[in-house]
Amino acid sequence: MKFIHAADLHLDSPFLGLTGLPSSLLATVRQSTFTAATKVFDQALAQQVDFVLLAGDLFDRAEQSVAAQAYLFQQFDRLDQAQIPVIVSFGNHDYLADQHQTVAYPKNVTILGSQVTTKTLTLADGETVAISGFSYPQRWVASDPLPDFPVHAATDWHIGMLHGAVATGSDDHYAPFTVDELLSKRYDYWALGHIHHRQTLNQQPPILYAGNTQGRAINETGAKGAYLVTSDHGHLQPQFFSTAAIEWATATLDASNLTTLTALGTRLTDWLASQPADQPTLTALTVTHLQLDATDLTSLRQGEWLNLYLRTHARQLKAAHRYLVSVTPQVQPQALTAPQLDQQYWDQGAATVFTPANLQATFGKLAQEPALADWFTQATQDATFRSQAEQVLAELMGKEDPDVS
Repeated sequence: MKFIHAADLHLDSPFLGLTGLPSSLLATVRQSTFTAATKVFDQALAQQVDFVLLAGDLFDRAEQSVAAQAYLFQQFDRLDQAQIPVIVSFGNHDYLADQHQTVAYPKNVTILGSQVTTKTLTLADGETVAISGFSYPQRWVASDPLPDFPVHAATDWHIGMLHGAVATGSDDHYAPFTVDELLSKRYDYWALGHIHHRQTLNQQPPILYAGNTQGRAINETGAKGAYLVTSDHGHLQPQFFSTAAIEWATATLDASNLTTLTALGTRLTDWLASQPADQPTLTALTVTHLQLDATDLTSLRQGEWLNLYLRTHARQLKAAHRYLVSVTPQVQPQALTAPQLDQQYWDQGAATVFTPANLQATFGKLAQEPALADWFTQATQDATFRSQAEQVLAELMGKEDPDVS
């Protein structure tokens, strides 16, 4: 048996905030989710797999464009011509309640409904496979769905599809589960979706997040792709393959002894020549040990200098297969002590300011947009917000307050 496990295609991702890209690269970026998805379907045909599993968030938004719907239909039709079944579950971005499909998918496509159901396939060699899963009926599924999954059926193989996240005990909006619950079903494989970084939660039987097929932001770095899964002596063996048209990366540049933006530009150009990427890579660069005056630091922080550098060094950037989406100076940490700010008062204030309720109120309706909501609810964001506030305060340390008499 051989199949593909993919998830989180996120067709129609808008890639906001990248309007400064060269036009040819911007076109590549905006097409990248489609390019990556095509590699999944190409691999299915090249490997002549028995079926394809797509574990949620095929579309980035509930309101799918005509282009995205037509594209997916065409890809499904390619697989139909090769008699390859496709099993689809919709996730929190493309949940069933907002599906407005006006053209029926080809006959090889099975869309799992809002209740856990099981699709049974008989393969060309006579083996039988049960595939159990469901689609999100609305954007959030707060209850544990595992009780509704059957135990291993009387088939040669049983596979679970689940778009969700491991339960944390609070704010579990995405079909929360535990690994022990998955193992209790005695399935041969769990095809997971929702988390955009590929992860192995269990080796045998494999319980895997495939990750998304194309990174969409700087917090989605590294290789992206899907799994080709093959049976071997009673076990299923997953093999990752890359699909991303572009990659995202973070990097650090040591700017020791540099005191001007001109010197920074020279060192950055040398760094580009020494750190070429294998494919187009959108890079966020952190600059350490930089000593600039206030005017130059402001120019760097507000992106003015970067904009000029990108326009004057397009050739070097293209040769390195890199485009800088940000250049951020790392300010040396300073102790927030009296008289400017008493540490005890800072700690007390931080405890009352950096609360979930205050952060939610600050973001307001922005947090209702699915992509921003996913980012906002990440466990690391609270620490990030606090760190950024501390950095701003550190920069203000020692500056004279004009309002003080």
